[in-house]
Amino acid sequence: MRERGGLMENQKQAVLELVETHRGQGRSVGEVLGSVGVARASYYRWKKGGGEKKGERQSTYELTGEERELIEEVKAQHPQYRHRRIQGTLQQKGIYLSASAIYGHLKELGQIEPYERRAAPWKTPHYEVWQRNLMWGSDWTKLSVGGVRWYLLTVIDFFSRWIVAFDVVATVHAGSVKAIYQAGLKAQGISVHSQTKPELRVDRGSPNTSGVTQEFFDTLGAELSFARIRRPTDNALTERFYGTVKQEEIYLVGNYPDEISAREELGRYIESYNQTRPHQALFNFTPAHVHQLNNKSVLLEELNDIKKKTRDRRKAYWAEKQKLSQQPVQGGSPGKGQGEIVDPGANVEAVLQHQQPESHDESPTTKNDSLHPSILSH
Repeated sequence: MRERGGLMENQKQAVLELVETHRGQGRSVGEVLGSVGVARASYYRWKKGGGEKKGERQSTYELTGEERELIEEVKAQHPQYRHRRIQGTLQQKGIYLSASAIYGHLKELGQIEPYERRAAPWKTPHYEVWQRNLMWGSDWTKLSVGGVRWYLLTVIDFFSRWIVAFDVVATVHAGSVKAIYQAGLKAQGISVHSQTKPELRVDRGSPNTSGVTQEFFDTLGAELSFARIRRPTDNALTERFYGTVKQEEIYLVGNYPDEISAREELGRYIESYNQTRPHQALFNFTPAHVHQLNNKSVLLEELNDIKKKTRDRRKAYWAEKQKLSQQPVQGGSPGKGQGEIVDPGANVEAVLQHQQPESHDESPTTKNDSLHPSILSH
């Protein structure tokens, strides 16, 4: 006879005695358990006196059903999103869930894709950008337009990761560098006569190091900062953006039919990047939000407030669930009071004593029953 799919207590005791008997005869525990179809983990749990596995204590920090549905909804809408991207998307809606909690739920659903991260690059920061328009970075990357190589040229703000200006050009020269910097100043409302202009970090490509470019920056009163040779980490934020735009836009398109299409498609992507795409380095806020706020201390306060509200909401949810589960069950008939809680053990024993061997209510024979009938006869 089985108890909820497992062995009865007397059967468990019989297994324990059987193992001890055969161990005295020189047989191993695994060999004896294998003959009766009992797992080693179950045997040692019975031997320890743990009985059946105990239910885990409910945690007030466990994800609620609503939070799980939100994770699944974002994953369904954006199958390519991983747990950190989903965290940023939910945070924009005012719901803070840790990346590990989202990862754990996706893992339960079997929706974790294999991903190998390369080793972190060597980096030695020599500066701290503490506000917008203090330091910009510029570079270019190739793309295909009508089957011909063109270039995407950008300026990015090192504080907020905001793409200040971009252009699609057939070739990059000193005039391109001058034009993109001037476009950035205009977009940010910075006058060419302003005493303080953003420092521009660039690599040592010929358009950047040319005399025309350096004379332009000297005349403008702006600083042109060069990255060290073979140190792409000196302009890491720009390089990181290009890694993102290639994976999420340029490589997916492959070839833009013409210059107008390239400008429009890349313009839409950059608008989305600035306005809606969460950024890990910005605590999963968007570049637009950080650029507008222009204060990381206030940004952290906002993040902590979202965390606190989410924790309080989750704690209240589980507290209410626990309160409802602890309420007594009301029963009984009119005039007879509440129903009594009785121990079903005596009734079960009485039924088992009078049960016929050929009864159809008996559990079907299993591997354990057929391998060792003497144990199940107790």
